[in-house]
Amino acid sequence: MKENNKILQLIYVAWRERWSDSQWGINIKKVLPRGVSGDVYNLADCLMQQALIGSTANPLVLNYLKHSLCTHLVSHAAVLRCIAKYDKLERVYCITALLEFLASIVDGVTCRIKSEEAILPGAVVHLVYWLFQIFARTVQHYELYSEISGEQSYMLDQTCLVIDRLSQQQFLLSMLFVGCHEELEICGRLRDKYASIKGSLTNSNFTLNAPAVEQQLQQLAFIEAKHLDMQTLNPSPTLEKISCCVQPLLAVEVLLNPCKDTSYYVAELQMLQRLKRYSNTRLFYEIIRAGFLTLSNVADTSPDTMWGAFMFFKMPHIIKQLHALQRLPGEQPPPADYIPELVEALELLIEDNLLLDFMDTKCSCNMIEFLLNDWTKQQLVSEVHVKKFASQREAASQLLKKCDNGQQTPSNINFIKRAEVPLSGVLKTLCTNKVQDMVNVLCQVPVGNSFELILSVATVEGRLKTFVSRLIQCNENSKPVPGELGKLCVIRSTLFDVSFLMLTSIVQTYGSEVVLSERGDSFFEKWVRECMVERNKLKNPRQILALCDDSIVDELLLSLSKPEAAQLKPSNLSWQDTCLNLPGVLHHVLIAWEQETLSSADVKSILDNIKRRLFSFSVCATSFLCAYMYLVKETELLKPLNMIQQFLAPLTNEELSSQENAKERLALSYQIIRKMQHDVHPAPSAKSRLISHSPLVEQFREVWRSVVEAGHLPVRAAQTLESLLLAGGAAWLATQLVEQLLACKYTRDMSRTMDVVFAVMHLDIEKTTEALLQNVVAPLMLRRQGEDINEPQSLVLARLCVYCIISCLESRSGNSSAALTAMKKRSRSHDEEELTPNAAKVRKVIGEGSDNSSEFTDTTGAAGGTGLGGNLLGTAAAAFTAEVRATPLTLKEPLQTSVQHIFGVFLQFVSGDELSPKAVFVYQFISLLVECGGERVAPVLRLLPSNLVQQLLKVLVTDDIRVGLISRLYDLRVPGGRQAAVADLCLWRNMQMARHSIHL
Repeated sequence: MKENNKILQLIYVAWRERWSDSQWGINIKKVLPRGVSGDVYNLADCLMQQALIGSTANPLVLNYLKHSLCTHLVSHAAVLRCIAKYDKLERVYCITALLEFLASIVDGVTCRIKSEEAILPGAVVHLVYWLFQIFARTVQHYELYSEISGEQSYMLDQTCLVIDRLSQQQFLLSMLFVGCHEELEICGRLRDKYASIKGSLTNSNFTLNAPAVEQQLQQLAFIEAKHLDMQTLNPSPTLEKISCCVQPLLAVEVLLNPCKDTSYYVAELQMLQRLKRYSNTRLFYEIIRAGFLTLSNVADTSPDTMWGAFMFFKMPHIIKQLHALQRLPGEQPPPADYIPELVEALELLIEDNLLLDFMDTKCSCNMIEFLLNDWTKQQLVSEVHVKKFASQREAASQLLKKCDNGQQTPSNINFIKRAEVPLSGVLKTLCTNKVQDMVNVLCQVPVGNSFELILSVATVEGRLKTFVSRLIQCNENSKPVPGELGKLCVIRSTLFDVSFLMLTSIVQTYGSEVVLSERGDSFFEKWVRECMVERNKLKNPRQILALCDDSIVDELLLSLSKPEAAQLKPSNLSWQDTCLNLPGVLHHVLIAWEQETLSSADVKSILDNIKRRLFSFSVCATSFLCAYMYLVKETELLKPLNMIQQFLAPLTNEELSSQENAKERLALSYQIIRKMQHDVHPAPSAKSRLISHSPLVEQFREVWRSVVEAGHLPVRAAQTLESLLLAGGAAWLATQLVEQLLACKYTRDMSRTMDVVFAVMHLDIEKTTEALLQNVVAPLMLRRQGEDINEPQSLVLARLCVYCIISCLESRSGNSSAALTAMKKRSRSHDEEELTPNAAKVRKVIGEGSDNSSEFTDTTGAAGGTGLGGNLLGTAAAAFTAEVRATPLTLKEPLQTSVQHIFGVFLQFVSGDELSPKAVFVYQFISLLVECGGERVAPVLRLLPSNLVQQLLKVLVTDDIRVGLISRLYDLRVPGGRQAAVADLCLWRNMQMARHSIHL
């Protein structure tokens, strides 16, 4: 208090003697202790009180205040707070003087020390509220009396001037933004005051001299992050005429996750839409175009049927859900019979004549008309639109038909739509108890490619598990009835055989963890768990043999080696018992053959007898032999391999005619046996996507050339890249992909390549993102110190990293453990964490040839429940999508460790004193993370090292970093976040002022 009295006494003396500013400065420093701010002794308050003691302001004392401010005796925060506390708003002259004073200092507001940083945001909020009070008081006076005095008019003009200056100062806006999170009560009163001002202006028809001030008042009252300046690095969608991201991403997702229900794809596409800032029209266009592009480059095999089914059955529901989720509350409902954005998207698509001509030729039909005729039933487009678009393509379609001359082979696409009816028929028949009907229907399914078509439709419609469960029930119901002989017994055995073969084929295609329940107690489910060999899920042959019953094995040995003698002895063996005990028989046969107790002819006879009984028996036998081959030495592989080849030997016409529908069941068993053998012991000469003797790098370059030539990601290329991921690992593949990205010379090529690379990394987004952040980026930046990565390579690389982090963050998050489990389950049984030693051997040579055999094509799905087929829209779809894509409060591993690692590397990049491309990369990374992720990346931003941004500000001497970026980096709802944000903003402000000051 002693110093306060001295300060007041000094003010009286200065005013009485009319000291100049310099005299005041000299004498006040004699009163204040050395190195102590005047804020400690409320110097600003003392000067303000004396300046405003009368009905008019004392200009001399206000000059002393300004001088104290300029000489840093008081802080801007303290002065603003003092002004905001002045509540005698009826004193027009005093208020006007303060407004003039504010107008003179508002452009230079800053902070110098920590104590000032703590009070500046609150001071700015109170100051803005003080300005609103003055404004509201004046316009309300006009509303009541329809006039204001000249002094009031001038005061209002000065208020508008200060508001205009404040609105143009990004630093003050950022302080206001931070302060509104701190002073919640004042912020609420501020908005109420704005509503009052708006009402008074509307009621009184008052015309302001500054027309923009009303918008500025709204901006200050409802300050948001979007009002703060931030440099945009993510390219605008208008600059990207052709997108290369939707098609590759869908190609990968349909390859890996065809069983996922509609909401999964919707969430994935919404993530991409946010990253790319696509409108619904653009997104719908890209989705349809992606479907056509992929279909244009696949053969009539499983990928074709899967993609065709996806396009005709899943895509309409995806579009419908996307449209439903994009509607804002209170928005006018769209037309009932069509989606306007989809019609606009089709208008864009119809201009792509080359693509549509190719599809019309491939499918031997007007593809647009063929597609839209079905979409009318789902109220995606109307009949009017179908006629319009079909007529636009009619001339081209007719011309293509004439050029074709009827030589075009009908595509599977023409039959995909028809497969929905057989699927429904099969499911309906399987619900009955009529054994003959079930046999008749199921034996027709494996004919031609009907099985693939039905599986594809069942997969994308979410009915695959229903199909599997009914097949299992059918297999259970086909158990032999004691004493049943003749035709009924044959029919029952045929039903068991065909259902067993179909189930085994489905498990091979999709993986047991996808289509079977974990604790199923049916015979087939138990056999799969204990005896069936799947890729990289091999079984221990000793454990399989432990399940065998010695008495049953002996009986089977007798009946198979001497069928004539066995016929004299009645047998009660069921087909299930035979399946479980065949491994014991084969083990005895192998030992006897090794010891030359049995001749090759004897072994052949036994194997032929196994195959003649039921074709499913040869599948069970092959499964054991594959498990056995995994354990024996290479020199001992020949005999079990020969035994498998014997199961693949063709039957005579007489043998085929002895059984009903034998041809179809035999073909399906051959396919299953070949795949089992191939998974465990691939033939050295086989040209498939799983085996190649060329180095991995050469295989990668070859497949990448095919991607570049195609202009999109063909399904075969996606399969090869998946194999290369398994062979070389995530770090190797990520390195190769980034090298291809950096090899591009032009910005447009880089952007397109980045989109494809981003999609390919979704083969395993978690592991590839981890590899990118931990093993690729940092070594790449450090290794190229002599040839540092400059623009635009660094920007594209930063964008790739950010995209991967956001996708990994969103796609692997979930509020429930069930959702998390479902998201993390892979459709394929050969995830890297499940790789067996045998798969590790395959890594050395794994790859794909150019002419893959369709027998080994693996189109698989993921555990995603039975799926809704896109029928649930609105609230249910939104709830599911929100659950799958909800932003977690904390990061899961390995993402958290990877982000912490890269942030630690960034701290090293900016630890020096000079600007380098590495520092620019750090800025681009952080800026893109904020720009693309918004509030969703809050868990990532929490991991930022405390001094990273400040160090970056000191190194990056350009104007790239702006207040909008800094304000978005921290959680302003907590004191620590506000404190860190204000510290960085004040450092930014001081550096800006120093950079732009005039040096005399």
